[in-house]
Amino acid sequence: MKIIIFIAFFLNFSPLQIFAQEIERNSRNDHEKAIKAVNEGEILTLDQILQKINRNFDGRVVSINLKDSEKGLFGWVYDIMMIDVNNKVKQIRVDAGTSTVLSVISGD
Repeated sequence: MKIIIFIAFFLNFSPLQIFAQEIERNSRNDHEKAIKAVNEGEILTLDQILQKINRNFDGRVVSINLKDSEKGLFGWVYDIMMIDVNNKVKQIRVDAGTSTVLSVISGD
């Protein structure tokens, strides 16, 4: 990391710019892995997942995060946060390959 900062300083880049570029590169790689997983039938599309969520839960989805097995999980999962009709936050974890709801955590 010290070498990267030194090179960044020498080339007139700020460490923040290099950090932002690294985040963008990782995001692009994650996006490409997710597209590949959908195309290979490993996971369902977000539309398919949301159809099931909207049938089983009343509320508004405010956040969705797709995580893969490289992040310590056993397979791909969608972590979905929604606000229900009573303005309570629900965190729903869904198996991305089967659309099975794995867990629901409700806020007070």
